[in-house]
Amino acid sequence: TGTDVISGRTTQVIAAEINMIKYQAERIYLAAALEIGRRLTEAKALLKHGEWGKWLEEAVDFSQSRANKLMHIFREYGAGQLVSSDSDPDPNLNYSQAVLLLGIPKEERAQFILDMDIEGMTKQELRQAIKERTQTRQEKDRALQEKEDLRKTVTEQSGVITGLTAELADLKVQLEKVRTAKGKLDKTARQLQDSLESLQKSSSAEGYERMKTNFINTTLKVRANQIAFLCENLDKTL
Repeated sequence: TGTDVISGRTTQVIAAEINMIKYQAERIYLAAALEIGRRLTEAKALLKHGEWGKWLEEAVDFSQSRANKLMHIFREYGAGQLVSSDSDPDPNLNYSQAVLLLGIPKEERAQFILDMDIEGMTKQELRQAIKERTQTRQEKDRALQEKEDLRKTVTEQSGVITGLTAELADLKVQLEKVRTAKGKLDKTARQLQDSLESLQKSSSAEGYERMKTNFINTTLKVRANQIAFLCENLDKTL
């Protein structure tokens, strides 16, 4: 059913021819997109601010989004990275592939193309390969970020531990000073207590002696007065 009996052509042959024409057309379209993107970039640099959108609509019937996409393709592929000197794209790259490969960083794109051998890949296979590569890179980046965060955390914790250790050592020194000061205060307090007790004892003794002396002096005065009185009366009697 899928074979032309007269010519011997099959639907498989026809499909292969169509796909080849599509591939060649996309290669031609990529070369055309590069040249259009180059000229759009040139025109935008010549236009005044605010004139870009109007010029696109009136002069070339392009939307700004389409123009931006073409200029993006030129920036990514038009600087000679994957394009020959006459702006002919790499033979292994067509327009659809070029658009999909925009998802790969420019500095890694050429190596990715070599590693994947994309010439024999379908659009779906290339899209899946890019998706898997992106996921793998994201996982690696996430792992690296987690490792860096952990390193920063460990560094910060080490700093905190070092600070706390220094504070603890300082507290120990202060505590030792307090203990020393307390010991000195206790010793001084004991000395003061001893001095106070000695003073109290000394004061009591001195007070006693003073009272004793006063008592003796008073007694002597009384006796002297008595003797004087007796002597005066005796004198009068005689």
